[in-house]
Amino acid sequence: MRKTDIITRLAIALIFAAFMCYFAFSVIHSLMNPFRSVLAVNMTVQEGFKATGMVVRNETVVGSGGVPAVEVIVSEGEKVSAGGVIAGVYGSEAALAKVREAEVLDVKIRNLESMVNSGADTANMRTLDENIRENIFKLAIATQKRALGGVSGIATNLQANIMIKNSGGGNLQAQLSSLRRQRAALDTAVSANKITAPVSGLFSAALDGFESVTADGIKSITAEGLKALLSEKRSPEQGAIGKLVSGARWYYAALMRSEDASRLVPGEKASMVFGRYLGSAIEMDVESVGNAQDGQCAVIFSSNLNMDSMLSIRMQSVQIISKEYSGIRVPKVAICLTGEGKSSVYTLSGVYAEQKLVKILYEAEDYYIVESVGSSNPLRAGDQVITTTKDLYNGKMVK
Repeated sequence: MRKTDIITRLAIALIFAAFMCYFAFSVIHSLMNPFRSVLAVNMTVQEGFKATGMVVRNETVVGSGGVPAVEVIVSEGEKVSAGGVIAGVYGSEAALAKVREAEVLDVKIRNLESMVNSGADTANMRTLDENIRENIFKLAIATQKRALGGVSGIATNLQANIMIKNSGGGNLQAQLSSLRRQRAALDTAVSANKITAPVSGLFSAALDGFESVTADGIKSITAEGLKALLSEKRSPEQGAIGKLVSGARWYYAALMRSEDASRLVPGEKASMVFGRYLGSAIEMDVESVGNAQDGQCAVIFSSNLNMDSMLSIRMQSVQIISKEYSGIRVPKVAICLTGEGKSSVYTLSGVYAEQKLVKILYEAEDYYIVESVGSSNPLRAGDQVITTTKDLYNGKMVK
């Protein structure tokens, strides 16, 4: 064996041995090092109490007048002026079926005209596929939100696009001429009266029978009266096709424990969380706090915000936020006291422990929310907070 080979192998063996020694030292040091740390993070905690209640608005029920077939032409949440057309009234279901057929033909004609004018190429078909997917998504959302007033228009567009897709292209000009003849034949076969809006407001198809409960009537309700109202079972008026919600202000009548109601002051604001119906808490005015009855109170709130998001909501539980704490979350085991009895934590600063004074804002089961106080180098989110405080002191090497 050549001398150079021996030297090379010896060098490799020495490098491997050095690596193994370093690895073993790191493992032993890690096992023997008693100090552990966690990342400090920003956190907000809300304290509050729950209430059950109902949303009250100025609502006017729109009826069909007893006719057998009605086609609503406004969408959920759409603003309608007094005298504006809400729906078409037809003498029979057959006549209404012709109207819906005409609507589908109109959409299909518009789409085919667009395709003929631009050329029925692959890009057009891709656009058609995108329109179909978009309308399916819109239909699912409208159904989930009970926005029934807009379902008809979405379904019409979807049906027309699917019909064109299923035709596979072909002679679009010939198809367009045929559709125009079909549509012209329907023009003489269909006529309709109109249902107009008695007042201006936002239209909603969500009806539950509580439309007659007014803001004026709810303002003086007692806890017993509200409890009875919340337990009622009602049905929409026969022949009703929707309602018009007037005015910018809506109300929430809440039934809650009297000790919770005592935290609220008429004329002040309260932060309310309506669950999945609103993305975040909203500020509502406290209108009145009723007298306690059997440990409960009726409290009336009002707001002029988010009316369009609340159209289909009636009975709803809410969370009323009484306090909110924002700061840095640290484990309870990380808190230690200074010689003067002040709360502090230790953080990693390189390989050394650095003590930082904090003020405890909120206590949970296993953590605190704190804020940094009296330090030129304050505790910040992202700091490594040492959770093993035994034998620690400022400047101690912990790695």
